[in-house]
Amino acid sequence: MNRREMLRAAAVGPMTLLAPTMADASGPSDAIAVRALLAEYVAAWATADAARMFASATDDIHWVNVVGMHWQGKPAVERAHDVYLKTIFKGVPMTLEEVESIVPIGADTLAVVARFDVGGYTTPGGFKAPASKDRMSLILLKTQRGLKIAHVANIQIVAAAAAQNPIRTPPQ
Repeated sequence: MNRREMLRAAAVGPMTLLAPTMADASGPSDAIAVRALLAEYVAAWATADAARMFASATDDIHWVNVVGMHWQGKPAVERAHDVYLKTIFKGVPMTLEEVESIVPIGADTLAVVARFDVGGYTTPGGFKAPASKDRMSLILLKTQRGLKIAHVANIQIVAAAAAQNPIRTPPQ
């Protein structure tokens, strides 16, 4: 399944993406592999090692960051993270709070939603951003060499808006 087919499947089948828990829609081996991939991502963040963070990325990865920047291709995604990990995110802690869902899209693709705690940081413009919770949507490809990250959208959870969510979900 190519990237266009994966995204079309995600767009036309949104109800399949709303699995209530990570174990509901995928097998235990998928859950273990996803957790291992995200644990490696967090460990690489902690050491500010962008190359390590994206060792499991596809060459044509797409990344939409928390403020809407869209980076395309592994070199660009890795470079952007390298710059930010060594500047505004230097020493900023990040932890995986929860894998909220893992939903198979075909035999070789997973849609994953995970929530992270991120420490406060100062933006390049001097704004002091407080600690936050971020929700990340990932499209992962199953390969013979393990999971590969093909697409990520990282969104900061706005607590005041989440409190008004008409569809109540587990605590944010």
